[in-house]
Amino acid sequence: MSEKLEKSLQENYQFGKSNPIFLSHRHDDKENIKKAVGFLAQFGQRTYIDWLDHDMPEITSSKTAEKLKEKINKSKKFVLLATPNSIKSIWIPWELGIADGSKGLQKIAILPLIHSNFKWDEREYYGLYSYIEQVEDGRWGVFQNGQSNGTELGEWFES
Repeated sequence: MSEKLEKSLQENYQFGKSNPIFLSHRHDDKENIKKAVGFLAQFGQRTYIDWLDHDMPEITSSKTAEKLKEKINKSKKFVLLATPNSIKSIWIPWELGIADGSKGLQKIAILPLIHSNFKWDEREYYGLYSYIEQVEDGRWGVFQNGQSNGTELGEWFES
């Protein structure tokens, strides 16, 4: 990863100063992660990225899972970065399950960075969660699957 990317992401990750958004993601999506962090920052949100957390174990273990669970529980919202790569992740479904159990549906949203024709055939349960989408007038909102009325994204972050 480039130093510029890591510095940019690190500036947006300060878990100790506030309870940021937990961004569930596939590590292979580094450029998309950067875009998501920048997007969330436009709404005044700091984002937790696990591989920037110096308290995380160097080698993945049950301690990793324990720390992730703690961060998910302490975060104010949980956003799943959905990309074609994310379907390959073994951690994302686990993280989503932890968030579902501790936060409930109202504090979870999926941020899809995919082509509109991509299908989540192996992740049918994504349909339970709200999506972050842009509406025709350019504003961003959080919408329940299949609903046309939603909550403005800034409001959702504050709720």
